Amino acid sequence: MSKLLIYLIMFPSMLLFQNDDFVSMKDIQSFKKGINQMASTTNTIQAKFNQNKYLSILSNGVESSGTMHFKKPDLLKWSYTNPYNYAILLNGEEIKINDEGKVNSFEIKNSKIFKELNDLIINSVRGNVLQEERFDISYLENNELYLTRLNPQEEQLKSYVKQIDIYFEKSDYTVNRIQLFEYEGDYTLITFHNKKINASIPDSEFSFQ
Repeated sequence: MSKLLIYLIMFPSMLLFQNDDFVSMKDIQSFKKGINQMASTTNTIQAKFNQNKYLSILSNGVESSGTMHFKKPDLLKWSYTNPYNYAILLNGEEIKINDEGKVNSFEIKNSKIFKELNDLIINSVRGNVLQEERFDISYLENNELYLTRLNPQEEQLKSYVKQIDIYFEKSDYTVNRIQLFEYEGDYTLITFHNKKINASIPDSEFSFQ
């Protein structure tokens, strides 16, 4: 179960992005409108990702990469291809893990923290994470990106996650990268590239059969 927790929050590269050039967002309502429109018109997302998990007990981060597939309403698959073959499948009810051909599954409803993480991951990918009743949100921007800084308000998630930074492209409001901070100083950084929006994805992609 601990391995599952590690990979669920490992959303990419050795570089910790500096936010010094970000300022308060000028037009928050227009940003929210753009995000809502993007989320409502996006049915599928395919992307490659790079990921870095920084642990304070290690001198170097743990790097990995792979592909991500999302299909409405709640099908999400993370396929790690480097430096190992490992896949995580979420379907709203179960979390399935394929570790070199060995498949295990866990019911999300059996753990509130897994439910929280499932909702967070899916809502982040599809740009529907701006839930101000659950997060204290700061809105920032620079010339190329919007940045929403989320501080969890729910005790269950707050006990595990200190802060979540989600970066959106100004050009199309899709997620550029996600950075998740833990209280111990550890963080996970994931960056998306080669994104394809609304390309056809067969249901068989979300299966380990």
